[in-house]
Amino acid sequence: MPFSNERQDLPRNTARVMHGLGLIVLLLAPLALGGCSMFSSKEDEAMAAITAAAPKPCPTVGVLAGADQITVFNGAGHELSDVVLKATIDKAAISCEYDVDDNTISVDIAFNGSAEMGPAATDSEMNLKGFMAVTHVDDKQISKVTYDIPLNFDKGTRQIRFLKSIEDTVVPYGGAVVNGSVYEMLVGFQVTQQQLDYNRKMSSESSK
Repeated sequence: MPFSNERQDLPRNTARVMHGLGLIVLLLAPLALGGCSMFSSKEDEAMAAITAAAPKPCPTVGVLAGADQITVFNGAGHELSDVVLKATIDKAAISCEYDVDDNTISVDIAFNGSAEMGPAATDSEMNLKGFMAVTHVDDKQISKVTYDIPLNFDKGTRQIRFLKSIEDTVVPYGGAVVNGSVYEMLVGFQVTQQQLDYNRKMSSESSK
């Protein structure tokens, strides 16, 4: 099944099915735990219902090292006076919803960070490029999307906080993919090789 960032409406009966399954668990669990021989034939059904109704894990989420910060220069040089913008991603959070009918997981991600105008900034409205990559536990990249991170600085303000959300990324599960724990979602700024090298240089100097 292809990956997409488009919203897929869930079947209307999904919530009803899950609610009914929860009731089945409540009804069957005492039978499985009671040990009465007359109900022993129901134990497998009860355990299957409990397993099916248990919360399923979301993919893990993280900020890719090296792409968690970005420094934009004006093109004249790489001195402090040439800095247009500096930004950092602090942390990311994730939520997900399983569609048991379609065997898919709909994932929402949000992350926050801070941005600061540099001495070379000439505009209070700027835009950065970010990305989200879906990877497998074996480190294989499955898909990647880029998006805008708009930054608006109020008059007289040179530092701001920002929040970005990426909604309705759909990934499959079932078969070889048992649940969402086999996936990792990584976010970061879409940095150039030069910007990545600069980040590594600054990180190395700060650790000395």
